[in-house]
Amino acid sequence: MYSIGVDIGTSTTEIIISNIKISTRLGSSLLPTTKIEETEVIYRSPVIFTPLVSKDTIDFEQIRKRVKAAMKESGIDKENIETGAVIITGETARKENARQVNIWLSEYLGDFVVATAGPRLEAVLAGRGAGISEESKRKSRRIINLDIGGGTLNAAVFDSGICTDSFAMDIGGRLIKLDDTGNVTYISDRILHIITSHKLAIRQGETADIKVLERFCTYLADSCLQALGLREMNEDTLPLYITDFTIPENLDFISISGGVGEYVGSSNERKDQAEWFQYGDIGPLLGSKITQALAPYKSRLIIPEEKIRATVIGAGSHSLSVSGSTVGVEPSILPMRNIPIVKCPAAASQWDDVFRSTRPLMELYGDEVLAVSIKGKKSPGYGELKLLADQIARLYEGLKSPVIVLLKEDFAKALSQMIRIHTTCSKPVICLDQIQFEAGDYIDIGSPVGSAVPVVIKTLVYQ
Repeated sequence: MYSIGVDIGTSTTEIIISNIKISTRLGSSLLPTTKIEETEVIYRSPVIFTPLVSKDTIDFEQIRKRVKAAMKESGIDKENIETGAVIITGETARKENARQVNIWLSEYLGDFVVATAGPRLEAVLAGRGAGISEESKRKSRRIINLDIGGGTLNAAVFDSGICTDSFAMDIGGRLIKLDDTGNVTYISDRILHIITSHKLAIRQGETADIKVLERFCTYLADSCLQALGLREMNEDTLPLYITDFTIPENLDFISISGGVGEYVGSSNERKDQAEWFQYGDIGPLLGSKITQALAPYKSRLIIPEEKIRATVIGAGSHSLSVSGSTVGVEPSILPMRNIPIVKCPAAASQWDDVFRSTRPLMELYGDEVLAVSIKGKKSPGYGELKLLADQIARLYEGLKSPVIVLLKEDFAKALSQMIRIHTTCSKPVICLDQIQFEAGDYIDIGSPVGSAVPVVIKTLVYQ
């Protein structure tokens, strides 16, 4: 199947198209197992500056024209795009029309091209797109990837291929912009406290001294090392956190992707100063200062497969997953988008408490379509399945939503049959298993592919 990724970032907008190959084989239990076998990027658009109507508004028409041009250049018809993701990242996610642009574009591109936003998800997708998830799995090591773009630093820690932590900070190459003459045209209010506390002569409308900009970038580079736990945290760095404050531990290697990542590494230590402001921002200079700051840790620095395109490749090639093959679905109501996930508080040993603990949470959403994620047992017996089915049927009584249940464990088909046959529930029932739902707040569910169902677990955070 063909998948599209669109990344509308603070600095740049990029588009990729991938060919995803899905196979179904007999697993060790002699049940069919469907998995993503291979992904191949077959088209990469030119990298363009993200078009804006004003400093607070994305130019949707220009974005749509660029997407149409990409489809034409790739030779792939829009009707053949079956999945993918549109992700709005960095400071662009704070624009007034970010949500509308994201949803409009995903709906324009296809039934199962999803709209996503949020720094934690961006961090995970960038780490996957940069190849760090796979590198961590191959080496059986803990690797952190810092994806540093125009507006934000998005970090994800991968331990033997599994993302175990993520965070985001206001560190990026376009937090200060300059014109051709060196005049400062923009300063993000996210970094004003650093300029003020260090009495740096950086003012909008005035020419900035290169030495002063170097000092500022040195402070940001130092904040990166503090976030890695390599230096002591100070009062400049704490306000830069967008997500909850966290410092990862026991890191084996460090990777840096994103536009700023293009300027990090031994080959960029003596970058020509004339090139530092070639894009009208401090990105190359920041990359140079991060390179200098990481010099004592050079042996732990690894070069990612992708840098500036890491997030868009993650969105286009690594946002999709597939459910287990033994599932229960109602194909007539699929695909479905933007379904909130209500996480059942009851433990796997307390299925008799599913209704009492979860129904109040569901009622907060009114008449929305809802999915419930439930902690399961590895091999529940008939009586246990009957108990859980009764609890789930009660959960959805009086709600307009079909029954949608997400499980990690492999018993979705048995549970769906139990709900349909042995309860009074007359609603459509969808039960999916082998779903990793901790990292997301929403799920998009596609039409069945063979015996499995494509899903995307995601966040929708516009700050």
